[in-house]
Amino acid sequence: MAKVTVFETVHENAAGIDIGAAKIFVSPDGIEVRSFDTFTSGYYECVEYLQEKGKTEVAMEATGVYWIALYTMLESCGIKVSLINPKETKQVKGRKTDVRDCRWIQKIFSAGILRSSFIPEGKYMEIRHLVRERLDIIDMGSTYVNKMQKCLELMNIKLKEVISQIHGVSGIKMIKAIIEGNRDKDYLLSLCDQKIRKNKPELILKALEANYNDTYLFILEENMKAWEYHQKKIQVIDKRIEQLLHELCQEKQMLK
Repeated sequence: MAKVTVFETVHENAAGIDIGAAKIFVSPDGIEVRSFDTFTSGYYECVEYLQEKGKTEVAMEATGVYWIALYTMLESCGIKVSLINPKETKQVKGRKTDVRDCRWIQKIFSAGILRSSFIPEGKYMEIRHLVRERLDIIDMGSTYVNKMQKCLELMNIKLKEVISQIHGVSGIKMIKAIIEGNRDKDYLLSLCDQKIRKNKPELILKALEANYNDTYLFILEENMKAWEYHQKKIQVIDKRIEQLLHELCQEKQMLK
């Protein structure tokens, strides 16, 4: 006979949910499994099913962003949600796969084995998403910085070797002047920060000795425009974050 593992029950009325892009699988007792589509109507059907089964809490894995909409809907309907790191379930011997995952999640969560992840709520959740979006935009912007650097290298402009970063204030000023047609090295040097002009003027002048090419200059300009666009998007996100933080401060003051 197959050996059956019996767990002590800590969470009496808990269900397990396995989330996918097209379907979610729900087990109210570690045995029965129902599937629902991931449209909003499917989520409402899931909520009704859990309520009919008398479930007051559920456990589900943090899968991409798929969990967020379902989490919000379950919480708004009075069902407590424990978000589980997928590593928690993978480390436990006996974990099933595919549609059986929800059974295993239900069993080990009911037994109190799984730890719930911290989930920021309301405006805190919004701020977290904005911060992540901001980081993504910074990463995308760095692609255009690398492309600008490549164009400069193609024309043997060695700014990277003589200043800390080409997308700093001094670097951007010089690159914009080059794009606009300025070729006077002394003028380009004058655009640099005072410390740079004082400490390494000769190196800057050498770095600016170039073999200019119209096509490389065109690509340089296009990547500069793309980088500046991303910088503006960061400023927009910063304003939104600032607004939400201000609203949170006001809410805290009202509670005092």
